[in-house]
Amino acid sequence: MKLKDGVFVYPWTSEQENNSSSYLFTGKVNLLVDPGLKFNAENLKEQMEEDGFDWKNINLIINTHLHPDHCEGDPAFKRKDVLLAYHQEEDKMFKSFGRQFFELFGLEPPDFQADFFLKDGDLILGEKNVQVYHTPGHSPGSICLYFPDTRCLVSGDLIFYGGVGRTDFPGGNGRLLKQSIERMETLDIDCLLPGHGEILQGAKEIKENFRLIKRNYFGLI
Repeated sequence: MKLKDGVFVYPWTSEQENNSSSYLFTGKVNLLVDPGLKFNAENLKEQMEEDGFDWKNINLIINTHLHPDHCEGDPAFKRKDVLLAYHQEEDKMFKSFGRQFFELFGLEPPDFQADFFLKDGDLILGEKNVQVYHTPGHSPGSICLYFPDTRCLVSGDLIFYGGVGRTDFPGGNGRLLKQSIERMETLDIDCLLPGHGEILQGAKEIKENFRLIKRNYFGLI
């Protein structure tokens, strides 16, 4: 579904099966964020084609983190000319206990490796400047992506509409989650694109969501 020029959202809304939402940013460099689980890969490709985009034109895949529901589908989109990126702390997590995390959910760990690691700062993708933020808490190497031109924040499993990412998985940390949320709260956001649940639009509504999150969750994390 087209949200804005160059911004396509593919939210996962099923209450029966878990999966992450996926986001596509098109331009000189076509970016797919969080392909999700492998079982949905063909459906995601079909949705892109319905929006007039050939998935074979993807140039870069970014994972906000390496939990199975965000990255198991990477190999379905990864080709020799497609780069894959995520934070180095996630790479360390995946190589230490991440594979066991897949097996815990009855999934086979995918065979992939980042072409480069992301870190705090600007990532230039053609005509787009994407700001990368390391936002640990849900996982050690979780990141958020902020697009100043559209004021969109891809928040992964840091913050949702009316909720926050859980911290009871290996590598989770409530203190860091709260710090990361407060860091993202300072941005000028018009579209909140979370890893799960509804997207949220409007600066006023998003500021109110941050306020309610801090009031309702910070005492519990």
